[in-house]
Amino acid sequence: MTTILVADDEDSILQGFTAALGGQDAYAVTTVGSGEEAVARLAAEPFDLVFTDLRMPGMTGIDVIREGRKTRPDAEFVLMTGYGSVGTAVDAMKLGAVDYVEKPFRASELVRHVRKAERARAERIRRAEEERGFVRFTPGMRFQHVVLMLTFFVLTVTGVPLMFPDLFRGVFFFEDSSLLRSILHRVAAVGLMLACVLHVVWAIVTDEGHANIRAILPRLPKDLFDFFEDIGYCLGLRKERPKVGKYNWVEKFEYFALVWGTIVKIVSGLVLWFTDAVLHVAPLWVIDLAKVVHRYEAILAILSVVVWHMYTVHLRPGTFPMSRVWLDGKISREDMLHHHPLEYEALTGRPAHDEHGATHDGGAAHGGGAAADGREARA
Repeated sequence: MTTILVADDEDSILQGFTAALGGQDAYAVTTVGSGEEAVARLAAEPFDLVFTDLRMPGMTGIDVIREGRKTRPDAEFVLMTGYGSVGTAVDAMKLGAVDYVEKPFRASELVRHVRKAERARAERIRRAEEERGFVRFTPGMRFQHVVLMLTFFVLTVTGVPLMFPDLFRGVFFFEDSSLLRSILHRVAAVGLMLACVLHVVWAIVTDEGHANIRAILPRLPKDLFDFFEDIGYCLGLRKERPKVGKYNWVEKFEYFALVWGTIVKIVSGLVLWFTDAVLHVAPLWVIDLAKVVHRYEAILAILSVVVWHMYTVHLRPGTFPMSRVWLDGKISREDMLHHHPLEYEALTGRPAHDEHGATHDGGAAHGGGAAADGREARA
């Protein structure tokens, strides 16, 4: 719903707006009789469009636009007057008015001016969103991702030669470098454990942690329906992919697979690290089991990152050769609309559509009105 504030000292004009637009579900019209009232209402609540008369007792329409711009920079202003002049129009446009309407006007003309102002506002919002993008990862999330990425890389480089010694003999830095490899592997393991502690604290203590954990928790039956709808889309049985929010079923599955895999790797790794202590309280087969579990969980983790994560995040069409989210934390407006339409609607209060007005259908990769203005800064 588009919210409209009308300021005019003529009751006939105010009644004309209410008659022409008040009965439509697409518009919510508020009328005031002076410039002072208009400025007060703008300070109290957001409006999408503001129509103000030029000549009113006290504050003029130019004053309303000037003061209104300070409190509601996201609103679009339209100047109305029965005393049209080029000079007045130029002054209004310099202050940021998007239209200049001469009175009297018919209802059809009024609707045309309203729609023109709506298009101007939509275009301005589109340009602003394209310029700034949307925050996907906050600095804290990017830091956690970098720590996880570095520790995983070191664990992989130092652990794989141990699993396949004949294949990697002499490859790791220099011949017979097992001591250095062992030290680096344990340092990276400690780093991974500290990263896990940091993640748990972040999820419990911070507001952004709370929000992200809530968003990534499985939601049934929607996630299950999204899974089957996604499969149907990939098989050509459906024309549209499911609309998703901040995280889709793929990302949720990957996250909890990472959580489970990390727990398994840490527990089995500690058993192998402190073998003597474990043998005091457990039989030998526990050590043998830990070796098998640690090795094959490592292989599974490496394959999932190389095959699954790299493609769905970095190598997929439209993102290749790399997503920059882990660097600057942002995604483009196009990606937000296409891959996270429900998150876009939740953040902005506007429907997820492109500049041509076509609603996006969402994707399996990563989603108007008065309430939108107050939330746009979060995007």
